[in-house]
Amino acid sequence: MEAAVVDVGTKLLKAGFAIPDQSPAMIIPTQMKRVLDDGGSVSDDNSVADSVTVDPVVRGFIRDWDAVEDLLHHVLYTGLGWEIGNEGQILFTDPLCTPKV
Repeated sequence: MEAAVVDVGTKLLKAGFAIPDQSPAMIIPTQMKRVLDDGGSVSDDNSVADSVTVDPVVRGFIRDWDAVEDLLHHVLYTGLGWEIGNEGQILFTDPLCTPKV
């Protein structure tokens, strides 16, 4: 199996297999909808739109690791077809001008 390439950006997540001259298999927004513990979504008329969505990446920095983990689980196992116990390699992209801390 080819290595999976994942580019997590502020607005979009791009993922696919490391095959030259091939576009990413998945391009999805990183913004996620918050789901209640009982499985229902926060969609009451009294709720505010800001409390419904989660932005796990803000200006190139991961702010919510749990949300990124859920997003990557969906991308790798549902989107790219990985099987639990038969995972492959992952290459994460890094911004060109990453500050050295």
